[in-house]
Amino acid sequence: MSGLRMSRVGLSFLAAVLAISRCAAWGGEAVPQRFRGYYQELQEAARRGPFGFPLQVRSEERGDVVYAEALGVMDHPLQAFRAAVTEPASWCEFIPLNLNIKACTVQGDEAEPLITLYIGGKGYLAPESALQQPYHFRVRARQSEYVAASLSALQGLMGTRAHQMDFEAAGVAGKTVVALRSSYEQSAASKLVTAIYLATMGRDKVGFSREPIGSDGHAGLVKGAQGIIERNLMRYYLVLLAFVETRAVPLAHRFEARLNAFYDLMERYPAQLHEMGKVEYLDVKRRERQNQIRLQQTMGPARPPSVAP
Repeated sequence: MSGLRMSRVGLSFLAAVLAISRCAAWGGEAVPQRFRGYYQELQEAARRGPFGFPLQVRSEERGDVVYAEALGVMDHPLQAFRAAVTEPASWCEFIPLNLNIKACTVQGDEAEPLITLYIGGKGYLAPESALQQPYHFRVRARQSEYVAASLSALQGLMGTRAHQMDFEAAGVAGKTVVALRSSYEQSAASKLVTAIYLATMGRDKVGFSREPIGSDGHAGLVKGAQGIIERNLMRYYLVLLAFVETRAVPLAHRFEARLNAFYDLMERYPAQLHEMGKVEYLDVKRRERQNQIRLQQTMGPARPPSVAP
């Protein structure tokens, strides 16, 4: 692989896969109390925050570890999420809506499923040309009013480490409070690629949370590695929202509905998430969907979800 191609693929990787929770909190404080606290916090965020609805995105960079968290309230009952996030095959129905995910496959048995993401640039890319990142999938909790699942990988591309995406959701007041947490441990190579990206294509890119107030009294939107991970985590939050909001669409039209819903959600935040026109996005994702179906077929059928995704 040439140095130029590795740099381009590395940039795509950093923009797509930054994912690990440093503190998933599966136990400890009682789940109902914790999520009721989130719910109250998010009502305040809806009044004062930048989104105009109950959502918070925050991040932190400490040493080599970059961490981000998205908390939100979705106007759907928890039952709409439970099957979607506890079945590995369902993850491969919504994660590839993300621009940088070229395909997603499931292998292994029910006890130890392995989800592989095929990662590349934002334009069309065949999975054979993409970089592969396998994740162990685990359901952490499956209760009547609480569900939790995670994707984890000890090693990542370019020497990065400890990748994991953690999802939690609990029913509160007839709605669902969702917590997505993502982090990763940087390597010397990934820091170099990040620096190149931030000096070139990502120079003007920003995240969603605010920097500390400066001497001029102004607090700008975060940039750098924090901006990268916030943008990526927000995409996953919107992917999940688009997935759930289109579950009632007839199966024959559901994939198209998801594509359109996700693109329209991203376009609400053009400063952070706009990358291409809608026609191009739809064309890319339709072609990549067919590639994913073909790729999964060559591996054998994935264990189907307990309900239609």
